[in-house]
Amino acid sequence: MPGPIGNFFMKAIVNSPLHPLLGSNIAVITVEGRKSGKRYATPVNTVRDGDTFTVVSLRSRTWWRNLRGERLATLRASGKQYSVRGEVIENRDEVVAGLAQHFRQHPDYARFFGVRLAADGRPMQEDLERVADERVLIRLSSAVPQ
Repeated sequence: MPGPIGNFFMKAIVNSPLHPLLGSNIAVITVEGRKSGKRYATPVNTVRDGDTFTVVSLRSRTWWRNLRGERLATLRASGKQYSVRGEVIENRDEVVAGLAQHFRQHPDYARFFGVRLAADGRPMQEDLERVADERVLIRLSSAVPQ
Protein backbone atom coordinates (compact mmCIF):
# COMPACT_ATOMS: atom_id res chain seq x y z
CA MET A 1 0.00 0.00 0.00
CA PRO A 2 1.40 3.39 -0.92
CA GLY A 3 1.94 5.89 1.85
CA PRO A 4 0.99 9.59 1.79
CA ILE A 5 3.70 10.50 -0.73
CA GLY A 6 2.76 7.63 -3.04
CA ASN A 7 -0.92 8.57 -2.76
CA PHE A 8 -0.07 12.18 -3.61
CA PHE A 9 1.67 11.14 -6.82
CA MET A 10 -1.05 8.64 -7.75
CA LYS A 11 -3.76 11.29 -7.30
CA ALA A 12 -1.71 13.76 -9.36
CA ILE A 13 -1.29 11.28 -12.21
CA VAL A 14 -4.94 10.13 -12.19
CA ASN A 15 -6.03 13.77 -12.39
CA SER A 16 -3.63 14.59 -15.23
CA PRO A 17 -3.39 13.75 -18.92
CA LEU A 18 -0.87 11.07 -17.88
CA HIS A 19 -3.60 8.91 -16.31
CA PRO A 20 -3.19 6.10 -18.89
CA LEU A 21 0.24 5.36 -17.38
CA LEU A 22 -1.49 3.84 -14.33
CA GLY A 23 -3.93 1.75 -16.33
CA SER A 24 -7.69 1.88 -16.42
CA ASN A 25 -8.26 0.39 -12.96
CA ILE A 26 -6.62 3.07 -10.82
CA ALA A 27 -9.04 5.83 -9.86
CA VAL A 28 -9.44 8.54 -7.24
CA ILE A 29 -12.58 8.60 -5.13
CA THR A 30 -13.57 11.81 -3.34
CA VAL A 31 -15.87 11.43 -0.37
CA GLU A 32 -17.25 13.96 2.06
CA GLY A 33 -16.70 13.30 5.74
CA ARG A 34 -19.98 12.46 7.46
CA LYS A 35 -19.13 14.48 10.55
CA SER A 36 -16.54 17.00 9.38
CA GLY A 37 -17.89 17.77 5.91
CA LYS A 38 -14.27 17.79 4.75
CA ARG A 39 -13.55 16.26 1.33
CA TYR A 40 -11.12 13.34 1.17
CA ALA A 41 -9.57 12.11 -2.08
CA THR A 42 -8.15 8.58 -2.05
CA PRO A 43 -6.60 6.49 -4.84
CA VAL A 44 -8.36 3.14 -5.24
CA ASN A 45 -8.11 0.10 -7.49
CA THR A 46 -11.42 -0.43 -9.28
CA VAL A 47 -13.00 -3.01 -11.52
CA ARG A 48 -15.74 -1.73 -13.77
CA ASP A 49 -18.77 -3.75 -14.84
CA GLY A 50 -21.14 -1.59 -16.87
CA ASP A 51 -22.27 1.30 -14.68
CA THR A 52 -20.81 -0.16 -11.49
CA PHE A 53 -17.29 0.06 -10.12
CA THR A 54 -16.19 -2.41 -7.44
CA VAL A 55 -13.51 -1.59 -4.89
CA VAL A 56 -12.04 -3.97 -2.32
CA SER A 57 -10.61 -2.10 0.67
CA LEU A 58 -8.96 -3.03 3.92
CA ARG A 59 -11.35 -2.84 6.86
CA SER A 60 -8.71 -0.82 8.71
CA ARG A 61 -8.97 2.05 6.21
CA THR A 62 -11.42 4.80 7.07
CA TRP A 63 -12.34 6.53 3.78
CA TRP A 64 -15.03 3.99 2.83
CA ARG A 65 -16.97 4.56 6.06
CA ASN A 66 -18.10 7.88 4.61
CA LEU A 67 -20.07 5.93 1.96
CA ARG A 68 -22.28 4.10 4.46
CA GLY A 69 -25.96 4.73 3.84
CA GLU A 70 -25.46 4.93 0.06
CA ARG A 71 -23.88 8.37 0.20
CA LEU A 72 -22.71 10.13 -2.93
CA ALA A 73 -19.11 10.53 -4.03
CA THR A 74 -17.16 11.42 -7.13
CA LEU A 75 -14.84 9.05 -8.91
CA ARG A 76 -12.13 10.07 -11.36
CA ALA A 77 -11.33 7.10 -13.60
CA SER A 78 -9.84 6.83 -17.08
CA GLY A 79 -9.83 10.59 -17.49
CA LYS A 80 -13.53 10.99 -16.65
CA GLN A 81 -15.33 12.25 -13.57
CA TYR A 82 -18.32 10.19 -12.36
CA SER A 83 -21.00 10.86 -9.80
CA VAL A 84 -21.45 7.59 -7.89
CA ARG A 85 -23.50 6.23 -5.02
CA GLY A 86 -21.66 3.96 -2.61
CA GLU A 87 -22.87 0.66 -1.23
CA VAL A 88 -20.59 -0.64 1.51
CA ILE A 89 -20.70 -4.38 2.17
CA GLU A 90 -19.26 -5.11 5.61
CA ASN A 91 -21.06 -8.27 6.76
CA ARG A 92 -18.50 -11.07 6.57
CA ASP A 93 -20.82 -13.59 4.86
CA GLU A 94 -21.89 -10.99 2.29
CA VAL A 95 -18.25 -10.06 1.68
CA VAL A 96 -17.39 -13.75 1.13
CA ALA A 97 -20.24 -14.09 -1.39
CA GLY A 98 -19.33 -10.83 -3.11
CA LEU A 99 -15.65 -11.76 -3.35
CA ALA A 100 -16.56 -15.19 -4.76
CA GLN A 101 -18.60 -13.53 -7.50
CA HIS A 102 -15.92 -10.89 -8.07
CA PHE A 103 -13.12 -13.46 -8.48
CA ARG A 104 -15.24 -15.71 -10.72
CA GLN A 105 -15.83 -12.74 -13.02
CA HIS A 106 -12.26 -11.45 -12.72
CA PRO A 107 -10.02 -14.45 -11.91
CA ASP A 108 -6.81 -12.51 -12.57
CA TYR A 109 -7.47 -10.45 -9.41
CA ALA A 110 -7.64 -13.47 -7.11
CA ARG A 111 -3.86 -13.82 -6.97
CA PHE A 112 -3.45 -10.26 -5.66
CA PHE A 113 -5.44 -11.32 -2.61
CA GLY A 114 -3.82 -14.74 -2.22
CA VAL A 115 -7.02 -16.49 -3.27
CA ARG A 116 -6.49 -19.84 -4.96
CA LEU A 117 -8.85 -21.01 -7.69
CA ALA A 118 -10.08 -24.58 -7.97
CA ALA A 119 -9.80 -26.46 -11.27
CA ASP A 120 -13.31 -25.31 -12.19
CA GLY A 121 -12.38 -21.65 -11.57
CA ARG A 122 -14.19 -21.27 -8.27
CA PRO A 123 -12.29 -19.46 -5.52
CA MET A 124 -11.28 -21.59 -2.54
CA GLN A 125 -13.68 -21.01 0.37
CA GLU A 126 -11.03 -20.82 3.09
CA ASP A 127 -9.15 -18.16 1.11
CA LEU A 128 -12.33 -16.13 0.64
CA GLU A 129 -13.06 -16.30 4.36
CA ARG A 130 -9.53 -15.14 5.24
CA VAL A 131 -9.76 -12.19 2.85
CA ALA A 132 -13.27 -11.30 4.10
CA ASP A 133 -11.91 -10.98 7.63
CA GLU A 134 -9.57 -8.23 6.41
CA ARG A 135 -11.60 -6.51 3.69
CA VAL A 136 -14.87 -4.84 2.74
CA LEU A 137 -16.49 -4.50 -0.66
CA ILE A 138 -17.64 -1.16 -1.99
CA ARG A 139 -19.91 -0.97 -5.01
CA LEU A 140 -20.09 2.42 -6.69
CA SER A 141 -23.13 2.56 -8.93
CA SER A 142 -24.90 4.85 -11.36
CA ALA A 143 -21.53 5.75 -12.79
CA VAL A 144 -22.53 8.55 -15.13
CA PRO A 145 -19.82 10.86 -16.51
CA GLN A 146 -20.22 14.46 -15.36
